[in-house]
Amino acid sequence: MAKSAYNTKNKISWSNRLNTRFQLTLILVLLVAFASSQYLLFSKQKASIYQEEVERAAFMADGLSRSLQTLMLSGNAEYATDWIERVSKSPELLIVQVIRKNHYQAFLDGKTLDAVNSYLDENRFSRALKPAKKITDLDPAAFAKAVAGNEFSKLDEASGKLTFLLPIRARNACMGCHGYDQSKVRGILRITTSVAHAQQRISRALHDTIVFGISVALLIGLLLFLFIRRQILIPLEQVAEATADIAAGNLETRINMRNKSEIGMLGDSFNHMTDALKNSTVSREYFETIMSSMGEMLFVTDSEHKIQLTNPAVLATLGYQQHELKDKPLDALIDGGIELSAGEEKRLADEGEIKSIERKFLHKDGHSIPVLITVSMMQYGENNVCQIIHAGRDITRQKRIERDLSLAAKVMESDSNAIMICDHQANILLVNPAFCVITGYSRDEVIGRNPRILSSGRQSAEFYRNLWDSLLSDGAWAGEIWNKRKDGGVYPERLSISAVCNDAGEITNYVSIFNDISEQKDIELRLSHMAHHDQLTGLPNRTLFIDRLEHALAHASRNKDKVGLMFIDIDGFKAVNDNHGHDVGDALLCIIANSLTELVRDADTVARIGGDEFVIILEKLLSDTAIIQVAEKILNRFSVPTLAAGIACDIGCSIGITIGSDDSSSCNEIVKQADTAMYLAKTSGKQQYRIYGRDCVAAMEL
Repeated sequence: MAKSAYNTKNKISWSNRLNTRFQLTLILVLLVAFASSQYLLFSKQKASIYQEEVERAAFMADGLSRSLQTLMLSGNAEYATDWIERVSKSPELLIVQVIRKNHYQAFLDGKTLDAVNSYLDENRFSRALKPAKKITDLDPAAFAKAVAGNEFSKLDEASGKLTFLLPIRARNACMGCHGYDQSKVRGILRITTSVAHAQQRISRALHDTIVFGISVALLIGLLLFLFIRRQILIPLEQVAEATADIAAGNLETRINMRNKSEIGMLGDSFNHMTDALKNSTVSREYFETIMSSMGEMLFVTDSEHKIQLTNPAVLATLGYQQHELKDKPLDALIDGGIELSAGEEKRLADEGEIKSIERKFLHKDGHSIPVLITVSMMQYGENNVCQIIHAGRDITRQKRIERDLSLAAKVMESDSNAIMICDHQANILLVNPAFCVITGYSRDEVIGRNPRILSSGRQSAEFYRNLWDSLLSDGAWAGEIWNKRKDGGVYPERLSISAVCNDAGEITNYVSIFNDISEQKDIELRLSHMAHHDQLTGLPNRTLFIDRLEHALAHASRNKDKVGLMFIDIDGFKAVNDNHGHDVGDALLCIIANSLTELVRDADTVARIGGDEFVIILEKLLSDTAIIQVAEKILNRFSVPTLAAGIACDIGCSIGITIGSDDSSSCNEIVKQADTAMYLAKTSGKQQYRIYGRDCVAAMEL
């Protein structure tokens, strides 16, 4: 009754409780901090998202501008209009227009065509015309800035649009047709994209920021509240309750405080005060409470190893009930028994404790559980009664991890692919034997170093920027790369890199797997050579000949020079092949190929396109005389017998000549002309040449 009366009299009202005042103050402080921090965070996120969207769109717009200018250099406006129609269908692009400096849309009416044809003084270009369209929704100042040669971009958050005005600059190649306009800007490329995706990201970011902020604020508030309550409020309440109990005459009261603060010292003072009145020991109930709260198994046995006490962790791990273990020998729960070695017995006797003994405990259903045990000896009472405490930790998961790591290490060691593991700063942590075989480096030479020691220098900085962008955004990259061995040798490899993240999503490691594909590349190179070269002579075949002729004609058209083509048929080859066999014929073809190659420049092309038919492409001819000189050299070379496989072969050649840009710029047409000229040479007596533009036309007129 005294205690009840005392507590009732000293009861503190709700509004005056320290706990209540602290909670209200904490809530107010957290609300202000949360609102301020989340506003700043969201503002930065919003600006960052828009900046990313602008940079992405600017990159795309620049690429579109370059593509358009490249198409415009072709001289065919239909390519550009077709390109604009196709890119306009992209869901990301709202508007793609080319606008003349007078605000009219390009490629519709014929004003530019008229100006170009008038400048060239001929009606060279024509196309279907459309009604003129003036663009009226442009900002005059922005358009004037673009016309002056400056790029302009504008982000309209209200409409969700991002507009670029990119000047289409006049190049030297343009002046051939657009020399009438000497200004540096020919027109403006207008590109408008949608930023709806960015605004959705901003909306999600706002939602995530609020949710995250509230969660963090609640978590911090809860942690602060729990910390202050645990360290200050609860101890104060304990002190207040203990004071009331002692005042009521209850000398059994104790204050159990673990902290060493002033409040803890106050609790100790109360305990010393009550200890001075009455000595006491820790009760069995208190000891059992500690045992129950432990996550590890705890057995208390007597000197004969019979179980006296266990905690709930034992029951949960081994599947027994408490009464089933009472007085049960501990050896009955261990596969092979506890059975300490002589050294362990000595340590237990000398030190009173043995750590890290590994034994297999038996579950009630019979399966074994690996357990790591610490054994301690305890004596108590006037007679020094001995009890042994066994603390055991289930290491099943640890064993499984060890097995998995061992298996992974064996797989890594035996894998024929090179494996390299780096930390989050891209420093090498681990490599396998295949890595050492491929690169020539030992483990000790690369551990702790950056993988750039393998760089061959063949990849550009842009290549590595794209690699890291993909790796950081997608978490992986795969492709082919050229690297360098320790001895300086460069080799191609197929490489895949994966980023490894922890539970928080932070990158902790990079795992690279690669293999040397030098042999595969050699095979691909040989196959490519076989596909484009004659297997007997090693000369380009018909496919490669046509490709080089088209390239030569296109180059000649751009540079206003000439390309010569010689069609050569070997006279008398069939007789050699029939009389002396294919071996002699093959040897003769090889000699002919080498002779033709020696008689022309390195930049010229000699190809074999049939059994005894050869062609020669001569580029950048300064005059018709040059190709005639080559033809005369060839006729002179084969005017005497040719020695092949020890046999003198009496052969000659009929040569047909045509010159591109003078007669025709079509690949098929120029080949037909050379063939026609060769046929005329052959029917005119062989061992001579004929020029299409001179001899064939004259023959047809006759």
